[in-house]
Amino acid sequence: MQMTNINLAVGGRSLSGLHRISISITCLLIFQGAYAIDFHFSANSGSGTVGIAESYNVEESIGVSSRASASFDGEFRIAEENCLWGSGNADINQAFYGSGGGADYVINYALETVGASDITGRGSACLMPSKGSVSRSAATAGAFETSAELWGTEGGDVAGVGSYGFLADISASQAVATGGSVAASQKVEAQGISAVARGEGVDSEGSYVDIYAQVYYGTLDASQGVKAGNSAAGRQSAVVDGDFAYAYCQAYNPEKDYLAYVDNYILGNAYFEFLGEAEVDEREARAHQISYAEGDFLWPWAQSTYELEERFWTGAGSFESWAWTNANDYGQDIVEL
Repeated sequence: MQMTNINLAVGGRSLSGLHRISISITCLLIFQGAYAIDFHFSANSGSGTVGIAESYNVEESIGVSSRASASFDGEFRIAEENCLWGSGNADINQAFYGSGGGADYVINYALETVGASDITGRGSACLMPSKGSVSRSAATAGAFETSAELWGTEGGDVAGVGSYGFLADISASQAVATGGSVAASQKVEAQGISAVARGEGVDSEGSYVDIYAQVYYGTLDASQGVKAGNSAAGRQSAVVDGDFAYAYCQAYNPEKDYLAYVDNYILGNAYFEFLGEAEVDEREARAHQISYAEGDFLWPWAQSTYELEERFWTGAGSFESWAWTNANDYGQDIVEL
């Protein structure tokens, strides 16, 4: 997952010194037939700041509306809504930020599609100095490729989700929330040549979880969630039907070399139901999965820092796998159910 922050200093509107006034200010943009537009909206009250920066690079056949409002009643906030429609190419980057509330954060969204015959999208955000939440949904049909990523950072913790489709119709509903920790989730549905759903959580010490599901020439239906805050954890459920299916959950602490990894790989006439989770902190890395698989070649895998177990089947099978590493113990196990 590529996590690149966009530049927030794009100029625009700033509101300050209104923390004793109850006021609402709304900014509405609707544009169609534009090539590139930047939009910046921010609000300040006392030591707190919240803001939005958006960059749109779209073809004339794509329309976008964006509405942002600032409210100073109680803890001040910015609320934002937008939508997207049309066909063609789009490259959209958005950043949402808050500071001065004890937990500075940034949330980023990136959507890129090439050659879509139809594209729709919708999103909302609520930003306060101490916490923020952003949700985005996008669907494309007939596109050469589409990618959508949403991630957040706070105090060294990072959590994000991403989806990718190549010659595939794909829809992704994604959300991120900050406030003491960072949590990200997504629901991805896709059909076509290739599609991927992925989530990653990284805590401030560098330990991370990574969850992943993929299909070639088929359908993917995946729900994923990751969280980071003094530890990292991830979970996913996926149903994959195609020529190739693959899913894994991984947890790793690089400082102590604690690794836990479980997966299942199905090649040829693949059908796959996968439920998995992983978590890591300074004490341990652990991963677990339950799956049912059908195909020409089934390859479940479980790995800790020092041990690996892999098995090979054809036909159909149900599997449960564990892997773990800590200061006193390590191991892995695969059980055919």
